[in-house]
Amino acid sequence: MERYPLTGAGQVRKLLGRRELLQTCGQGYQLADQGWIWTDVDEALRLVREARGRGLESLEALPCLQEAERLFRRGRLLEGQGALWAVAYREWVAGERWRAGLALGRLYERVGMESEAGEQYRQLYEEEPYKEEALLEVYGWWMRQGERERAERVLEAGLKRLEQEGVPLTAEGKEQVRRLREQGEGRTLVVVQGEAVVYWEGSKGASAEERREERCRKEVPQGEPELQGRLLPLGRGQEEGECGVRVLVWPLVWGRERRGSLQELEREIQEELKMSERREHEAETRAAQGQRLPRRQALLLLAGMPQVLLGLGSVGGGWGWEWEGMKEGRLREEVLPVVAGSITACWHLLNEGELEAVERTVGSYLPLLRRWAYEPSGVQQEAANLAAQGHLLLGFIAYHRLQFQQDLSYDQEGVALSRVSGVPALLVKALTCLGLDYYHLGAPLQMQRVLEEANRLLGHVPPVLHWAVYTGLALAYAKQGRAEEAVGYLSQAREWGDISRLGGDQLPVYLQADEGPWKLIVRESLVHIELSRHGEEREHALEAERALAQIEGWRGRIAVPERIRLEIVNRRGEAAIGRGELEEYVSYTVEGAEGARRLESGKRRQELVSNWRRALERWPGEKRVRELGELVLEM
Repeated sequence: MERYPLTGAGQVRKLLGRRELLQTCGQGYQLADQGWIWTDVDEALRLVREARGRGLESLEALPCLQEAERLFRRGRLLEGQGALWAVAYREWVAGERWRAGLALGRLYERVGMESEAGEQYRQLYEEEPYKEEALLEVYGWWMRQGERERAERVLEAGLKRLEQEGVPLTAEGKEQVRRLREQGEGRTLVVVQGEAVVYWEGSKGASAEERREERCRKEVPQGEPELQGRLLPLGRGQEEGECGVRVLVWPLVWGRERRGSLQELEREIQEELKMSERREHEAETRAAQGQRLPRRQALLLLAGMPQVLLGLGSVGGGWGWEWEGMKEGRLREEVLPVVAGSITACWHLLNEGELEAVERTVGSYLPLLRRWAYEPSGVQQEAANLAAQGHLLLGFIAYHRLQFQQDLSYDQEGVALSRVSGVPALLVKALTCLGLDYYHLGAPLQMQRVLEEANRLLGHVPPVLHWAVYTGLALAYAKQGRAEEAVGYLSQAREWGDISRLGGDQLPVYLQADEGPWKLIVRESLVHIELSRHGEEREHALEAERALAQIEGWRGRIAVPERIRLEIVNRRGEAAIGRGELEEYVSYTVEGAEGARRLESGKRRQELVSNWRRALERWPGEKRVRELGELVLEM
C-alpha cells in the first residue's frame, strides 16, 4: 500500500464494494464520514421503529427490542475529529436508545423475567448516571421488588451525584419518589399460609393489626409478577396443575424454624410438586392446602427466589451486597434453604423443557454457591451438595446445545463437589454423568474407567443407580465392540428387577428427575445400537426396539420428561433403520422433528440428522427419505 497507493486504494474500494466509502484527501485517502457507512445504529433504529409499530411496550415488540438492545450495546457511536454527524442527530439516537431500553425493561418485568429486568434497569442507569429519570426507574424497580432499604440507598447515592453536578431533583421527581414510597408500603413477597405471613423488607414493621387484617384477606400480594405472557417454551401443551403457595414459604422459614435438614425440605417440596402433577387430586387437596398457584408459575417463582434474596442478576453479580464474612447461621437460615428450593424447581423445569430458564437461574448464584462449598464451615457439605447439582444441571444444558467439552467441564466439577458433599448417591450420579460425557466425546476407555469407580461405590446407594452404572458399563464396552462384556453387564443390571419399579418418592430429586426407568431403557437401547455397528445389525436393532417399546406400557403410570421422550422417539427411528422398517423410520422422524423444534435442543436435532444420513445409505433411491432432509436440516 505504501509503495503502490493507487493500486492499494483500488483494491480497498473493491473490497468495500462502493467507491464513495474511500475518499481522496490531498496526497492520501480517508474513509467517508459515518453518514456513508452503515452501522449497528441504523439497524437498531429500524428495529425500534418496527417495535413502535407493534406497540412499544407490547409483548409483540419484545423480540425487536431485544435485538435493538444488543446492537445498541455493541459500541458507542464513533465521534472522531473528522466525524460529520450533527450533535443533534447523536442526541436523537441516544434518546431512541433510552426509550427502547426502558420499554424493554418494563416488558421483562411484565412477563416475570425479573433477572433480565433488573439487569436492564441497571444498565440504563450506568449509562445515564446523571439522568433523573434513570435514577427514578432504578429506585422504582427496587421498591416494586420490596427491597425498600436497597432502594433508599440507591436513591441517596444518586441524589448526591446529581447535587455534585448542580442538578438537584426536580419537583416532579420528588413527587414520583413520594408516590413510589406510598406504593411500597406493605408490599409482601409471598402469601399467607395458615397463620404465617412472610413480608419483604420494607413491610417488616407492619403493625400486628395490619398483619391480622392481611391474614383475613388472604389476597395475593401486589408485587407478584404476571407470568401469563411468559416467553418460555410451553412443552407439549398439556394442561398444568396447581401448586400450594406453601412451597414458596417453606424455604424462607425452614432454617429459622429449625424444621430439619435440606433433604427433608426437598422431600416436602417434591411431594407438593408431585401432587400438582396429578390434577385429579386437586379438588380434595385445595381446601386443605390453602391458596394455590399454577404449577409452572410456582416453579418459576421458586427457582428465582435466590436471585431476589441475594440481589443477583442473570450473570451472577450483585448490587452492593457484600457477602464476605457472612455469618454461618445466616447462610443456613436464609440462603441455603432458598437455594435448595430453587435447585429442586430447576430439576422440574429441566424436565419440562425450560432449558433457558434453568441456565439463567442456576448460573446467577452458582459462583457464590461454589465458593461456599470450598470454604470450611458447618454448612460446607450442604453447600457442596447444592453446588454439585447446579453443575450437573448446567451440564445438561450444555449437552442439549452440543457443547460436549463444556458439559464435561461442568460434570468434572460436579464430581469434585460431590466428593466434598459426602453423599454417595450424588457422587455416583455425577460419575455416571461424567461417563456419558466421555461417550459423547468418543472416549469409551475413559468412560469405562469413570464407571468402574462408580461401580466400587454401589454399596450404599439406591437400586436405580446400580441399573445406571451397569448399563453405563455395558455401553462403554459396546462402544469398543466387546459384546460379551456388554451383554454381561446388561444381565447384571436386569438382576435388580423390573425397571418400572426402581423409582420412588423417597429418592433425591436429581435421581427422580434424571434416573427414571425411561433413562434406563435409553441406555439399554444404546448398548444394542452400538453393538449393531459391529455385526448382527438386525438382531441388535430388534433388541433396541424391544427395550424402547416398554414406554408404551407406562402410559398413565409413569410420566416421561419431554427431553427423554424425544430421545426415545429418535432412538426408535434409529432402530427402525437397522430393522429395515422405512414406514416406522419416517413416522418417528416427523414426530421427533416437531418435538425437537419445540424443545430447541441441538442434541435432539443432531440425532435426527445422524439418523437421516444413515437412512440415505440404507434407502439411497427413496424419495421420502430425501424429502425428510428438508425437515431435519432446516430446523
